[in-house]
Amino acid sequence: MMLLCNPPDNEAASGRTYRVHGQVMAVNVAQTPHMIVVKTPLTKNNDMTVGAKVTALTRIVRKGKRIALQTIREGEVVWLTYVKQRDGVFARIIQLQ
Repeated sequence: MMLLCNPPDNEAASGRTYRVHGQVMAVNVAQTPHMIVVKTPLTKNNDMTVGAKVTALTRIVRKGKRIALQTIREGEVVWLTYVKQRDGVFARIIQLQ
C-alpha cells in the first residue's frame, strides 16, 4: 500500500496531508478549478482514485524543474501530495517520475 499520512503543515493546518504514488487517469484544465485524477493500487485487486484540485499553491515538478499542469499526460506516473479539507481535496505537490 502506498498511502502515507504526514502531520499537517502551515498550509494544511485545517486538513490532513496524504501522499500517493500512482498513474494519472485524467487532467482537466478546461474548467476552473483545474483537476488531476490519480489511480493508486492499495492491494493486488483494489485501487483508490484521488481527484484533487490544482491551485496556484500547487507545485508541479519533473526532474527538479517546475512545469505546467498542461504538460502532464494520462498514463504518466506521479507522486501526489494532497490535503483533504472540509471544502475539498487540494493538490500540494505533483512530482512526475
